[in-house]
Amino acid sequence: MTRTPLLVVLFAFTALADIPPQDSSGCRDKNAGASCKRDDGSDGTCATSTCSKNDYSGGVPPKQVTYECLKCGASAPQPSVSSPPAEPDKASKNTCAAMPGESLMALSVLLLALRRR
Repeated sequence: MTRTPLLVVLFAFTALADIPPQDSSGCRDKNAGASCKRDDGSDGTCATSTCSKNDYSGGVPPKQVTYECLKCGASAPQPSVSSPPAEPDKASKNTCAAMPGESLMALSVLLLALRRR
């Protein structure tokens, strides 16, 4: 029974992974000029760009490192039949899956479980 809080805490922590740059996942394994899908679902074209990430090899605090990457940029607008503008979907806003409160809550459960021991 004393292992249950520990298991809950282990599975409650969020993943500490690198988040890919915006609009870069559609160009994975493609070359510049290839067609791609942007994060919002629209069509685009892969173009060379500069991305950045945190480098922890020198310890904490991390250094900001820039590197060349491919991003899916907006393609040239195509002439089309006039249609009403699409309403933005409220559910498709850019949000982060990890919430800071989840880790703090999991840590407090762990500390509470250890204190009762």
